[in-house]
Amino acid sequence: MTPYFIEYFGQEPTHVAAAPGRVNLIGEHTDYNNGFVMPMALDNHCVVAVAPSPVGKHRFCGSLGDQIHEIAVEDALVPGDPFWSNYVRGVLANLHRRGVEIGPVDMLIDSNVPRGGGLSSSAALEVSVCTALAAFAGVEIDPKEVALIGQAVEHEFVNVPCGIMDQFISANGKKGMALKLDCATLEYELVPMNNESVSVLVLDSAVKHSLADGAYGQRRKQCEEASAIMGVPSLREATLELLESFKEQLGDVRYRRARHVIGENARVNAFANALARGDWDEAGVAMRGSHASLRDDYEVSCAEVDTLVSLCDRIPSASSIYGARMTGGGFGGCIVALVKTEDVDKVARELLDGYCQETGIETTYLVTCAGEGARVLYQA
Repeated sequence: MTPYFIEYFGQEPTHVAAAPGRVNLIGEHTDYNNGFVMPMALDNHCVVAVAPSPVGKHRFCGSLGDQIHEIAVEDALVPGDPFWSNYVRGVLANLHRRGVEIGPVDMLIDSNVPRGGGLSSSAALEVSVCTALAAFAGVEIDPKEVALIGQAVEHEFVNVPCGIMDQFISANGKKGMALKLDCATLEYELVPMNNESVSVLVLDSAVKHSLADGAYGQRRKQCEEASAIMGVPSLREATLELLESFKEQLGDVRYRRARHVIGENARVNAFANALARGDWDEAGVAMRGSHASLRDDYEVSCAEVDTLVSLCDRIPSASSIYGARMTGGGFGGCIVALVKTEDVDKVARELLDGYCQETGIETTYLVTCAGEGARVLYQA
């Protein structure tokens, strides 16, 4: 990173930080309902290098090969162009709000977190920028607070009403561990995810449907309406018995949205318990149930993603797959599967071939493991 920084800005960086993307193993669309999620940090990161800027302005470079953008210090506290700079502007504004003043800074950003596939490249960006700037300012910020800053950036500068999961795992992930998070209290439990005989396989459907633009907010609103009708603060406090008693008042759509969230919370707990016992078959059952619910009750899957998941039960090496499900917000993006390590490359090839035959789409895959969360890599 240092040679590139020198090439762009004519000086060495004083601080370098990294934060990972994530794959959510189970627990989708539960985070903004105060429920449970179970992501793990990827071994892919966004890396941010910074140094004091000698030109009196913030200078950002979004990736290697990108042009340098100059922004007046005061202008960095409000949304602006280019759009990606709002992730940086939002962090600066939230640090300013907390009394952390950042003078003119040069910033080079580079990432190997795949974009657009639901692996939280944006959370990795927010958290790595926050970690680097906090180190630059000489302040320590609790990882939970870093996650909340990242979430605020999404809400205020990117206009995405996301939950806390993506930023939380990026800030708090631990190598070799999955993280079961209670989104109501931000209490979490680390669960070992370091069995060398099992690999995490992520396949990109290579599609992203525009329907997702407003559907996220729509579903969040439907869940809030369901909670209000049932008289509970959030769907976290609802039970299946309570849900059934309000079935008529809820109507079909709100009923099914709530049924997904309530059932998904139970599946997260079952999945975590299965991992703790090393029961990969039972973990796979929870994953399959999760996908069916996301497809049928929450209606956030799509034909291409469903094809990938169904191929996991139909390819010749299907017996080497414990379970698979869509991961991320939906309407495209990736699936995640737990696969026997000895067969993971063969499974991936069969899935890629089958997917291309059935959809005409050529795509890519990633074999990953539970990586480390945000950290400072270097400080002068």
